[in-house]
Order: sequence, then structure tokens, then C-alpha cells
Amino acid sequence: MKKRNIRKYHALVGMCVLLMALKMLVGCTTEECYDNRNALPYAGFYGVKDGKMAEVSIDSVAVYGIGAPGDSLLHDGYAAISDLYIPFRIDSDTTSYVFRLINKSLGNLVVADTVDFIYTRDMRFVSSACGASYIFNIEKIRNRGVLIDSVVCPEGKITNANIQNLKIYFNTGEELNEE
Repeated sequence: MKKRNIRKYHALVGMCVLLMALKMLVGCTTEECYDNRNALPYAGFYGVKDGKMAEVSIDSVAVYGIGAPGDSLLHDGYAAISDLYIPFRIDSDTTSYVFRLINKSLGNLVVADTVDFIYTRDMRFVSSACGASYIFNIEKIRNRGVLIDSVVCPEGKITNANIQNLKIYFNTGEELNEE
């Protein structure tokens, strides 16, 4: 009789453990965390188009990080892009990216700009499902080269709001956009 009670007890404990594991899996996969809740910088590309400042699509531009661990290629340059998520390092107060354009109309001339983002990090609790996130307070943005005119962060910080946190203004002369 005791063996039967022990088996029922083990079955009951096993079911409880299984139910708790399922609850954790369901609780951590809510849609609450899908809406850019990790303060991932989102950049839009802008330039002069038809005499006005507008969003532009840049062809043949590769974007990769400097000093990032592992593969830092964000875009390979094989397709035109008009926006891009640009992750910041959480172990440093500086993140640098290279925007490398291959201009086919000028004999495959390579033009490369470097953009440095200097910021402070402020960790914030988002929720029990999403965990913690960083807020990046932009101190300074430097760009070197001729491809990019300027880079701005309109809000002055990168939060977990799902908006374009960065605006990258390209020099969009005909020589930059021709294939």
C-alpha cells in the first residue's frame, strides 16, 4: 500500500513541476517583449531628394561594427536600404560603425565613413517578462568621411520606444546613388 501512495506522490510532484515549467515558458513569450523593448537603436536614412529633405534608400552600402566581438556585419550592401537597427555595446560607452559604399559608376570606388556614438548607459527594469533594458543617453556623435553629412538623435537618448531613434543624413549627390 505504501508503494502505491509513493507512486501517486511522485506523479503529483511530476505534474506540478511540468505545469510550473509550462507556465514559465508561456509567461516569457508574451507579445509584451516583441515591440523593440530592448532599447535597440533604429536609424532612418535621409538625404536631399527632389530638392527636399526626405527618407532615402542607399544602394551598395555595407555597415559593420568596429571592435565588436564576433560577426559585426549589419548589412552586406547587396540590397538598397533606407533604415537599419544599429545595436550599441552594453560593455562600453562607445560604439563605432563603418558605412562602406562601393560606387559602381565611378569604377567601384570605395567610400567609407566611420560613425562613433558616445553615450552613457542607464539600466532600467522593463517587466518580469522582458527583464532589464538599457537607456542610452547620447553624449556625442562623430562622423568622419564624405558619405554621411551628419547623424542626429532627436530625443537625445535611445529608449525602448519603437521609433526612429537616429537619423543619418547622407550626402545624396548623383554620384552616390548611381549604379
